[in-house]
Amino acid sequence: MTSLPHGSRVTSCTWAVLAALLAAPAAGADDAFFRAQVAPVLEQHCLRCHGDKAKRGGLSLATVKAVRAGGDSGPAVVPRRPDDSLLVQQVSGKKPKMPRGEPPLTATQAAVLKAWVEGGAAWPDGVVLKDRAGGETGWSLRPLARPALPPVKDAARVGNPIDRFVLAKLEEQGLTPAPEADRRTLLRRLSFDLFGLPPSPDEVDAFVNDPAPDAYEKLVERLLASPRHGERWGRHWLDVVHYGDTHGYDKDKLRPNAWPYRDYVIRALNEDKPYARFVQEQVAGDVLFPGTRDGVAALGFLAAGPWDFVGQVELREGTLDKKITRNLDRDDMVATTMNTFVSLTVQCARCHDHKFDPVTQEDYYSLQAVFAAVDRADRPCDPKQRPEAPAARDPRPEMVFAAATRFAPQGSFTPTNGAPRPIFVLARGSEKSPRKEVGPGTVACVAGLPSRFEAGASGAEGERRAALARWITDPKNPLTWRSVVNRVWHYHFGRGLVDSPSDFGRMGSAPTHPELLDWLAAEFRDGGQSLKALHRLIVTSAAYRRTSAHDEANARVDAGNRFLWRANRRRLEAEAVRDAVLAASGKLDPRMGGPGFRPFGFTDDHSPHYKYEEYDPDEPSSHRRSVYRFLVRSVPDPFMETLDCADPSLTVEKRNETLTALQALALLNNRFMVRMAAHLAGRAEKAADDLPGRVTAAYRLALGRAPAPEERAVMTEYANRHGLANACRLILNTNEFCFVD
Repeated sequence: MTSLPHGSRVTSCTWAVLAALLAAPAAGADDAFFRAQVAPVLEQHCLRCHGDKAKRGGLSLATVKAVRAGGDSGPAVVPRRPDDSLLVQQVSGKKPKMPRGEPPLTATQAAVLKAWVEGGAAWPDGVVLKDRAGGETGWSLRPLARPALPPVKDAARVGNPIDRFVLAKLEEQGLTPAPEADRRTLLRRLSFDLFGLPPSPDEVDAFVNDPAPDAYEKLVERLLASPRHGERWGRHWLDVVHYGDTHGYDKDKLRPNAWPYRDYVIRALNEDKPYARFVQEQVAGDVLFPGTRDGVAALGFLAAGPWDFVGQVELREGTLDKKITRNLDRDDMVATTMNTFVSLTVQCARCHDHKFDPVTQEDYYSLQAVFAAVDRADRPCDPKQRPEAPAARDPRPEMVFAAATRFAPQGSFTPTNGAPRPIFVLARGSEKSPRKEVGPGTVACVAGLPSRFEAGASGAEGERRAALARWITDPKNPLTWRSVVNRVWHYHFGRGLVDSPSDFGRMGSAPTHPELLDWLAAEFRDGGQSLKALHRLIVTSAAYRRTSAHDEANARVDAGNRFLWRANRRRLEAEAVRDAVLAASGKLDPRMGGPGFRPFGFTDDHSPHYKYEEYDPDEPSSHRRSVYRFLVRSVPDPFMETLDCADPSLTVEKRNETLTALQALALLNNRFMVRMAAHLAGRAEKAADDLPGRVTAAYRLALGRAPAPEERAVMTEYANRHGLANACRLILNTNEFCFVD
C-alpha cells in the first residue's frame, strides 16, 4: 500500500480511545484471529509501503505503537468503526485505491480487515509484522508445486484447466466473462499471435465456413507447424536479449556475423526444443553439447548486447579504463542471463547489496566470475573448425559473433584462451577499490540449490558456464519456470500474469493469478517443456477466445481487465505492421535465414555513418520479414521507431504501446507506406473490372473482409476523386488494420 490521502480527522477523545484499545491486552480468540487472518493480509499487501522502513505517508502498520501513532492523514484504524477507518476505506468498495500498483485485495481479505476493526482492532502483545511480499519469503522464490484446480460455479464456461483459475477469480470478483469472439476475429488474433502475419482472404473464408467441430484446433496446429511461427516468436526473444547487428557505443561498427544467433533462435523455436535444452545451449552449448552447430551458434545470446569497440580494442591493457570496460561487459552478460531466464535484477547489486531482493554483492560478482574468461568475438559455428586454422575443412566457414575464449587478436583485444581473469568484489562498484576475490557462483536465495560452483573454480572455463546453465534449468529452481510461462502469457494477452516479466522481485509486480502462474509453470516444467504445447494450452482456453467488447458493469469493478473478463485490444508491433503491409501489397518475400537485409547506405569511417535517407521501398531485398532487418543500434529506422520498435541497445521485456499523431502521419505518408499502397491498388485492379469491385478487393486483401455497403460507397467515392492508391493508403491506416481485436 502507498500513503493514505488526506481526509478524515478524529478528535483527541477518539484518539485516546484508540490508543487505549490498542494498548489493552487482547483476548485469546482475538489474538488467534489476528495472527491467522489479519497479519498475513497486512504483511503480504501493506507492509511493502507501510513498514518500518518505507512509511509512505508517514504511516507504518508494523507495530501497535506505529499504528497508534498514525500517519500524515491521521489514524488509519478507528476501532469498532470500520466506516471511519481509512485502512478499510482504501481497500474496500468498488474501486479500491490500495494496494497501489497491485491487484486489489480479494473480497475475503477486505472482509477480514473490516471484521478486525469492527471487533476492536486487537493486536497481540509483542507482535511485530514484517514485509512478506518479497525477499526470502517472496512469492517468486517459494518452491514450485502444482496447485489443485479450483472449483467454479459455472463449469460450462471452462474450456481447459486455465479457465478454472480465471473463472474462479471472476466469480470471486462478481465479474461476468465476455462471450467468445466471432471466427474472423479469432483467426486474425491467432494468425498474428502464432504466425505474425494476417490471414489471407481465402484463409478467412475457409475457416469461417468450416463446419468441423475441431476447426479451431486444426487451425492452431497449422499455425504452430508453420516456419513463420519461429520468426514471430523469435522476434519476441530477440527483444529480451537486446540483439543487434552493430556494436553500439560511439564507434557503432558493423557486426556482420550476429545473424547466425538470430537464425538459431528461429530454428530452435520452430523445432520446439525442450526449454531446458534451449537455455543450456545459450549459456554453455559448446560444453554441454559439444560437436553440435547449435551448441556454438546459441552462444550468440551472451554476445547479443552492445560491445565497446574503443574500450576493448583501442584502450591499452592494464589501465583503469580497460578494467571498467571489462567490468561493464561482464555486467551485461550477467544481467542479460539472469533477467532473461530467472527474472531477477541481480545487476542492482553491483555497487552494494540489493536494496530490495536477497542478492548480495558477493552473489553478483560470483556471477561475473562465471564469465571471467569470456569475451565477445567471431568464432566458427562448426566446433570442428578452429579460429587459428579456419582452412582446415572449409576456406570460408560460417562464423558467429558469440561468447568466445579463442579468437584472432585485434589491437589490445586479446583472448584469454580459457584462463579466467580474477574477479573481486568492488567496494561501491569501483574498479579502484577491489576487495575479496570470488569464485564462480550465483545467488543464494533459491532454496535447495547451491550458490557457489566447485566445478570450474580452478579448472576448465566452460564448466563455470555449464554449472550456471544447470542451476538455471534445475527443476527445483522456481524462478525459471515461472519466468518463461509468464513471458509467453504476456505476448498472448498483452500483459503478463506478472506485469514485470524481467523482475520478479519486490520492486516488480505481484501476480494477478498466482495459482494459475504456478499451475502453468509446473505443467510446463513437468510436461516436456514444449513451448508449442504451452501456446496450444493458452490459445485453446476460453479466456483467450473472449471478445474484447466493453461491458460497463464489469468495467466499474475491473476497468483495467486485470482478471481477464474480456480480451485486451492490442496494437500491432512495428514489425507486424510492416509485415502485414508487405503481405497485403503482395510484396512479402518469404525467404528465411541468412544475413539481414540492409536497405541503406553505410560508410565505415572513424565513426560509422548509416544513411537511411538512401532507403528505396521498391528494393526487393528489403521485402523480407522484419525479423531479418539489419538492426543498427545508433541510428534507428525512423518509421519503425515511430511505431515503438524495440531499441536494440536495451533489453526490452515489453514494448511501449503509444498512440501518437506521428504514427498516423507515418502510416499515411512514409515512402514505404505510399509505395505499398500503390502495390495493393495494383492487386485490387487485377481482381475486378470496376471501381466498387476494386475497393471490395482492397478491403479483402488488407482486412480479410468485404466492406459494408456504406463503407464501400464512401471509399469508392474517395477513390474516384483521389485514386485507388490513395484509398488504399486510408485502408492501411485504419484501426482495424493496425490493431488485433
